Amino acid sequence: MSLTAIEHWYLTPEAAEKAFEVMQEMDDILEGNAHNSAGWDGHARFFQSHEDPTHVIMYYSWRSKAEHELLLESETALLKDFLAKYCTRDREVEYATELPVDV
Repeated sequence: MSLTAIEHWYLTPEAAEKAFEVMQEMDDILEGNAHNSAGWDGHARFFQSHEDPTHVIMYYSWRSKAEHELLLESETALLKDFLAKYCTRDREVEYATELPVDV
């Protein structure tokens, strides 16, 4: 059963003004790495906070926490320059299980 990975990105104020372009750049950097992973389970969705535009949240499905943790390790070097250029700190990651509420 897959899980939902939730990533919190903390952009600089300047990067937040062009969050779409910045997050597209991040996606371009990591896209091949993620899509080639055995844990890949679909495309991410990106949301910029209204209350704090420097906070961008990504949601996406992944096959398992263990496989996702391997992905995160493999992304560290790939993200080094991106984080230094656009972010105030490292991303934070949490996991959730979707509840099948009938709506």
